[in-house]
Amino acid sequence: MRHKEAAKSVILTLLVLMSIVLTYLMWNFSPDLSNIESQDNKKANDKTIGKPNSEKMDNAISPYQIVYNHGDKTDGALETRKLNHDVAKVLKNQRVTDSSEIYHDHNLFIPELSDNFVALDFTYDMPLTTYLGQVMNMDAKIPSKFKFSRLVIDADQEKTAVIYAIGNDRHHVMRLNTSIPSSKVKKTVKSIQPELTPFSEIITGKDTIDSASHIFAPEKPKHLKTYRTIFNHISVETMNSILFNDSVVVRSSKSGNTTYNNNTGVATYNTKREFYRYTNLSEDESKSRDMIETIPSTFDFINSHGGFTDDFRLFETDPKSGELTYQMFLNGMPVFNKDELSTIQVAWGEKGIFSYARSLLKTNITIDSGEEKKNLPGAEAIRSELANNPNLDFKKVTNMTVGYKMQEKDDDDIEVQRTSEYVPEWYIQYNGKWYVYENGGLQE
Repeated sequence: MRHKEAAKSVILTLLVLMSIVLTYLMWNFSPDLSNIESQDNKKANDKTIGKPNSEKMDNAISPYQIVYNHGDKTDGALETRKLNHDVAKVLKNQRVTDSSEIYHDHNLFIPELSDNFVALDFTYDMPLTTYLGQVMNMDAKIPSKFKFSRLVIDADQEKTAVIYAIGNDRHHVMRLNTSIPSSKVKKTVKSIQPELTPFSEIITGKDTIDSASHIFAPEKPKHLKTYRTIFNHISVETMNSILFNDSVVVRSSKSGNTTYNNNTGVATYNTKREFYRYTNLSEDESKSRDMIETIPSTFDFINSHGGFTDDFRLFETDPKSGELTYQMFLNGMPVFNKDELSTIQVAWGEKGIFSYARSLLKTNITIDSGEEKKNLPGAEAIRSELANNPNLDFKKVTNMTVGYKMQEKDDDDIEVQRTSEYVPEWYIQYNGKWYVYENGGLQE
C-alpha cells in the first residue's frame, strides 16, 4: 500500500508540474509570423513596380516653369522639385476669401495687376478647383467649370495676395482675393531669385499682348549638359498582376507584340519598344471627361502601385478623349521621345481605370555623358524663325521651353541593360501638340 500511495504522489506531482509548464508555455507563446509576413509582402510586391503611395500630389501636378516679372525685367526657371516646394508653400493651406470672373472679348487686360508678379505656367488646362482645393489644400469656393493654365500672383499688394487664374484661351480670368500675407509672397520671391535666369517675353498675336498673357521662355539657354541613362526593366507579369484580377490568356504574334487578356481586360506588350498598353473591358465604352474626377483618380491609381518610377508630372489633358499624359522630367526639364517611352498615358472610366499605357523601363542611373556642353539658340531667334516660316501660323504657338530629346544609345560594352541619351533641345507647343525645333521649323 505504501508503494501505491508513493506512486500516486509522484504521478500527481508530475501532473502538477506538467500543468505549470504548459500554462507557462501558453502564456508566453508567440507564433512565428515571419514566414506569413514574408509571403504577404511578396504578394504585395507582386503588385507594385515602385514604392507605393510615395509621390506627393503637388509634385506630380505642378507648373513646368516659374516666371518673375519685375518692372521691365523678366526672370524665370524651369521647375525643379526644390523650386516647386518653395513656391507651393505660399499657396498651401490658405483660403480664397472671394472671387470674380473676368472675360475680355478681344485681348486680355488686367489693369489692377502690378508690374511685379509671379507667374506659374502649366502646359494644359486644368480645373482651378482641383489645383487649389485638392493639390494645394486651399479653402476655395469657386466655379467648378473654370479652367486655367497660368496662375499670376501679384507680389505688390499691401496686405494679402491677389491671384489671377488665366484660362488657356487668354480671354477668361478669375480674380482671387486670398488670405496669403503679401509679406510671405515677397519673402519667397526674394529667396528664389538667385535660382532665376533672364527670360524672354514672346508675343504671338493679339491674345498675348498683355504682360500677363505673354509667352515666357529662357532667353539664352547655355551650358546645357547631355545625360546618359541606364534603365532597369519592369516585368510584364507584374503589370498583369496589377491590372488583371485573375489568370490571363497569352497570345503571341510574329510582329513582336504579345497579347494578354481575360474576361475583364486586354493588354498588349511590344517587346522591341518595351511598351505596355492595357484596356479595361469591364468599363463602359466612354472615358470620363470630367477632369475634376479624372486628375485625382488617375494620380491615386498610378501612385497606389508605385507607378511614378521617375519624376513624372501631368503634362497634357485631353478633354475630348478624357486621356491624361504624365511626362518624365529630368532636372526640371521635360523629356520627349518619339516612341512615347517618356510618358504615362491614362484614362478613367465610371468606376475605375479605363486605359493605361506606359514604357516598362525605369531609370537605374543617370550620369553626365561627358560630351561638350550645348548652347541653344536664344528665344528671340526661335521666335523670329517661327514667325517667318510660311508653313506655320505663329499665333498657334502656345508654349516654348527647353527639354530633352530621349534617344537610344548604342553601346557595345553594355549588352543587357538598355541605355538612352538625353540631348537638350528647344520644344514648341503648336496647335496643342509638342514638336522639336529644327532649322526654323517643327519636327515630331
